[in-house]
Amino acid sequence: MVWQTLWNQIIDLTLFAVLLRVMTPILLSALGGLISDIGGTINIGLEGLMLLSAFASIAAGSASGNWFVGVLTGVAVAMLISAIMGFFSLRLKVDIIIAGFAVNIFGSGFTVFLMSKIYGMTGNYTPANAPRIPTVRIPFIEDVPVAGKLLSGHNLMVWVALLSVLFCMFLIYKTPYGVHLRAVGQAPSAAQSLGIPVRRIQYSALLWSGAFAGLAGAFLSNGLTNMFVKDMTGGTGFLALAVVLLGNRNPIGVLVGSVIFGLASAVATIVQTIPDSPVPSQFIQVIPYVVTILALVFFALQRNRRLATLKT
Repeated sequence: MVWQTLWNQIIDLTLFAVLLRVMTPILLSALGGLISDIGGTINIGLEGLMLLSAFASIAAGSASGNWFVGVLTGVAVAMLISAIMGFFSLRLKVDIIIAGFAVNIFGSGFTVFLMSKIYGMTGNYTPANAPRIPTVRIPFIEDVPVAGKLLSGHNLMVWVALLSVLFCMFLIYKTPYGVHLRAVGQAPSAAQSLGIPVRRIQYSALLWSGAFAGLAGAFLSNGLTNMFVKDMTGGTGFLALAVVLLGNRNPIGVLVGSVIFGLASAVATIVQTIPDSPVPSQFIQVIPYVVTILALVFFALQRNRRLATLKT
């Protein structure tokens, strides 16, 4: 029954639509993590940044009645926290891993505190008329049987995420900034000797990661759902960090990794909706994380094989 339902979902492209929705926050946050990682300032705080952005986005969006204001507010909050994290790690020399975990703990606790104090809620906040990020419908194409489901009817943020892959490819590999970013990440002392402003580049890398994590968080509350739920990221930020490693620090690789993890999450989501499913829901929920572990093991084996080849 489970396999028959999955096959039907594949045939009518429902699985593809769910995949795009689930993949989008992973891809956006992973692109942010990629830029900061390339710049030598790995951002472990993606989870916390997404939570803070998700809350700020739904709060500002419902207050203003404008989804765009909500998204901008979420991105601005995530970038502000990233800048503060940069101040502690780059200026005060606090270990950036510790700073990132502090952001995760802060994001989880502070959003619940604000939800309780502002709205009197502790588990979730569902505004009555909060505007949602719009769905993009392409005229003429949406009426075509297969192409319509493939290309039309997806949330605007899905297209933003896919276009962001091209943007990151251009930014990292086709601009002077990208050259400086890679130089700072690989050899900061050498980059400094060449006159490259190392600290400024590292700050900017963290700001980029905050911007993309902010988009991911805004999508979770204003696009994927229309509410804020306590710890609604559910480990997406950590999945994004795994995607950065699996994608070999390359935007196209990050896209492929996001598709893999998104597919695992989409399958889990669909199986959970099957009535009277013989598969326990707890087993289904663990699928994305099992895929994460297997992917990281595969990455480690591939890396060790390459290192052994280089030594010989």
